[in-house]
Amino acid sequence: PNPFANNFMVDVKTSSESVVTMKVYDMVGRLIEQREVRVLDLETTTIGDRYPSGVYNVVVSQEDSVETVRVVKR
Repeated sequence: PNPFANNFMVDVKTSSESVVTMKVYDMVGRLIEQREVRVLDLETTTIGDRYPSGVYNVVVSQEDSVETVRVVKR
């Protein structure tokens, strides 16, 4: 859900088995968290448990594909 209260997960649709890199930035542009996750582990990987309330940009990349999602923590 967006906004989220506790944590969130990233749903990636891919046929590749390559590692997915997730980088979370705050609105000032500071890197808050960076993770490399196997595709099979994405369903159980939660993000944002320790984040303060605010707006974050999540950059998800795999090979040549890059997507950015803005999320809000209440």
